[in-house]
Amino acid sequence: MGIAERKEREKEMRRKSILEAAGVVFFEKGLRAATLDEIAEKAEVSKGTIYLYFSSKEDLYCSLMTKGLLMLLETFRQSNPDESDPTGAIRLFGEAYLQFSRQHSHLFKMLAAVENPAIADHVSPEVFAALEQSSDDVLSYVATFVQRGIDTGIFRRDISAHEAVVLFWVSLSGLLNLRERSYTMRKDNVLKADSIIGSVDFDCLYGKCQEYLLNSLAPVDGGSGSERGLPSDSKAAGKQTRAARRR
Repeated sequence: MGIAERKEREKEMRRKSILEAAGVVFFEKGLRAATLDEIAEKAEVSKGTIYLYFSSKEDLYCSLMTKGLLMLLETFRQSNPDESDPTGAIRLFGEAYLQFSRQHSHLFKMLAAVENPAIADHVSPEVFAALEQSSDDVLSYVATFVQRGIDTGIFRRDISAHEAVVLFWVSLSGLLNLRERSYTMRKDNVLKADSIIGSVDFDCLYGKCQEYLLNSLAPVDGGSGSERGLPSDSKAAGKQTRAARRR
C-alpha cells in the first residue's frame, strides 16, 4: 500500500469514527442540544479536525442521514425480492423497513427531522444534494417493483408508481414514528392506558396498514360507487353492515 493510499484510508477511517461518535451524541441529546465539542471528545479528535470533514453540526447530522438511507437501501436489496412477484417484494420491503427501525432506531428517529427547515438552512448544498439523492435512490428502487406490477397488470394501471411509493413511505413511516412516540410516552407514564394510542398494537397495525395499501393497488374488478378501490376486507365489512341493517 502506497503512502497516498494509506493516507486516504486513514482519512476515511477518521471520517467514519466521527460519524459514529456523532450518532451516539445525537441519539443521546438530539440535534439542538448536541455540540461539536461533545462529538469531538467522543471521537477523540479535536474540534478543528471535525471541520476538516464537515462544515457544520447540521452537515454532520445530514451526512448521518445519508448513511442511514444507504443502509436502508442495502437492507431492501438484501431482502432478496423476486422481480416476478411485485406484491411479495413490497411486503418484504415493508418487513425490512420495520426491522431497520428496530435495529437502527437512532438513525430512524433522525430521518424524521430531515424536513425541518432549521436543519436545511444550515446544510451545505453538496451535503443536502447527497441526502436528497440517497432518498431518491431508496424510493426509486421500490418504485421499480411497483412499476413492474403496473406493467404486468398485477397492479392498477391508473396509478403512478412514484405516488404509490410516496404513499407507502409516508404511511408506514408515520405509523412507526407514532409507535416510537407511544413507547416514550408509556415510559414517561404520560400515556393513559385507555387512550386510543395506548390501546393500539402498532406492530399488528403496521402489517394491516401494509395490506390496506397493497389492496389499494389491486385492479378494480367492477364494484359500485364507494366500494371502488377499497381493500377487500373493507368491502366485506361493508357487506356485513348492510346485511345487518336489512335484518
